[in-house]
Amino acid sequence: MAYAEKISDTTYRLIVCNGYDCRGKKLRKKKTVKFSDRLTQKQLQKELNTQLVLFEQEVKKGIYLDGETITFAEFTQKWFKDYAEINLTPTTLVAYRQKLNDRILPALGHIKLGKLQPTHLLQFYQNLHEADLRLDSKYIPTDNLLKKLYNFTPLQLSDKSGVSIKSCRRIKRGLATDYKIAQQICNAYNLTLKNMFKCSKNKTLSERTIRNHMGVICSILSTAVKWNVIKDNPMQRIDMKKAYRPKAKYYDEEQIEIMLNALNNEPLTLIVMVYLAIDIGLRRSELTGLTWNDVNFENSQISINKQRHYVVGYGIIKDKTKTEAGMRVVTVSKTVMNLLKLYKNYQIQQKLKLGTAWHNEPYVFVLDDGKAISPNLPYKWFIKFLKKHNLPKITFHQLRHTNASLLISSGEDIVTVSCRLGHADKNITLNTYSHLIKSKEIQVANKMDEFYAKLNVS
Repeated sequence: MAYAEKISDTTYRLIVCNGYDCRGKKLRKKKTVKFSDRLTQKQLQKELNTQLVLFEQEVKKGIYLDGETITFAEFTQKWFKDYAEINLTPTTLVAYRQKLNDRILPALGHIKLGKLQPTHLLQFYQNLHEADLRLDSKYIPTDNLLKKLYNFTPLQLSDKSGVSIKSCRRIKRGLATDYKIAQQICNAYNLTLKNMFKCSKNKTLSERTIRNHMGVICSILSTAVKWNVIKDNPMQRIDMKKAYRPKAKYYDEEQIEIMLNALNNEPLTLIVMVYLAIDIGLRRSELTGLTWNDVNFENSQISINKQRHYVVGYGIIKDKTKTEAGMRVVTVSKTVMNLLKLYKNYQIQQKLKLGTAWHNEPYVFVLDDGKAISPNLPYKWFIKFLKKHNLPKITFHQLRHTNASLLISSGEDIVTVSCRLGHADKNITLNTYSHLIKSKEIQVANKMDEFYAKLNVS
């Protein structure tokens, strides 16, 4: 049974009876709808009947969600199933789940969706600025915790908290653990993390990381608005600090020269990979996703159209490029193209040498048996390589920044640089490398001096 109660001339409360509970009490679902004041009485009644029928169908099918009764955590589960797992990439899904499980849901998950206010979100935002929320910090058990856990065996602690017995033994001995385990122990015994563990670091989360957490919440609440679970998104009514974008780290020409000389003793696969990263600024996932069909030796061009990366819980994922603009064709220097030819011939020799033992995979970067390298190999190897040769620390991804710095310093226009890097918008390039662009101001002024010097002005 469905009916409507009039609240005002344009607002009605829709009510649908949906059976009885175990005590014989009627279960009612309610929804408030507001209509335009320009409708005639006949039009209003027709629209009201339509909304009433649709609402009844939603209730009967079990697809109507009431923001006043469903918690943020419960809605998040439905959001993952009906939206996120369909529309988001595995990489994004894993990142969202980690943020939700580690910090967001423990703080906000119990609140009814319709009761979630800007004040709750603002308090959570402020809490994220506290020093003990970094997941890479070490958490040392306090005397208070050791006293509380004294009568429990490691096995009992493990059964209660879900933490491994080995980790429970460490905690009983007063040894440090990580945030996740410390939080599990506290949740199991209804304890406060601050009082039970001492954080070994005083560093806070970066503003960018904090905004990413708030962005996850905003995305979920925006969907709740679209699905008519809540009227508006409370995230839109709080102010946050602007995230500081750190300067992109990169090597200068002298450092590149030293690094490339040190590279000579490394396997050819890694030599070519580094040269290609510096030459055209490929992302690690784009490099490991390259196949020989993407390499045009005749025109000295490479087509970037896919990527390979490792995602926790999914394994190695083969996917399209990060953005649509990432689909691009880039011209490679003759030096690096010659290296690629040498590397191609090396692979042919390896294939002949190993015969049936050769893994005939199509990728450019493979191990000596032809098996595709792990997407994580460049990152891990590069850190060890720099440390071995006592070179300044940068990440493999920052070879991409090195490529951009070389192009900008040589006077290349920002649109060309943006296209070669595969940025979706040239403003991304401008924001990332603004310090490099500003450094060219002196060169521009000098060019103007040269211009004035040519003029015959008395």
